[in-house]
Amino acid sequence: MASNNVAQFATELKMPADLLLTQLRSAGVEKSSTSDPLSKDDKDKLLDHLRRTHGAAADTEKKKITLTRKETTEIKQADATGKSRTIQVEVRKKRTFVQRDDIVPAPAPVAPAAPVIDLAEVARREEEMRRQAELIARQEADLREKQERLAKLDAEKEAQAKASQQAEVSAKRDAEAERRKKEAIAEAQAAEEAKVAGAKAPAAPAEEAAAPGAET
Repeated sequence: MASNNVAQFATELKMPADLLLTQLRSAGVEKSSTSDPLSKDDKDKLLDHLRRTHGAAADTEKKKITLTRKETTEIKQADATGKSRTIQVEVRKKRTFVQRDDIVPAPAPVAPAAPVIDLAEVARREEEMRRQAELIARQEADLREKQERLAKLDAEKEAQAKASQQAEVSAKRDAEAERRKKEAIAEAQAAEEAKVAGAKAPAAPAEEAAAPGAET
């Protein structure tokens, strides 16, 4: 995904956004904030400025270096009387060296310059970011699909558990109703049998009382 503002472009270039903002202003691209939008023309201006700044050879002034060497020589010479005496003679030699144009002096230590990024490198980084974004999107889609599948399985298991629980409760209720029904039938039968037995019990003494009178 292409960068749309100064902060995003600084992230792509892996440099501080404030430094990029300063370079943009030096290149003639007026931006007041890192959130300001950045067009392709703005990037091209920055690229041209960086190429001119870092690609142009610095004009160096020719420097002259003069070396002076002093030598002392002793000379023996006879005077008017014929005696030999020593005379010290001092000789000074000067030699001047001119620095050539093709010799570049060692530069003084300076702060690290901002990296020069060409359009091909910018395009490559944008393509890499696009691929990473697509990969993340696919991973997120796979994760969502997996979560939905797991949620569906959980819902099915929960529904099956509820159905099984309801079936168990219903079976227990039916069994209890059947038990009570059988108990009621048994109680009714017992009551009927007791009633019949009670009706037969008084008839037996009456028959016994009638039997002695018949003998007289």
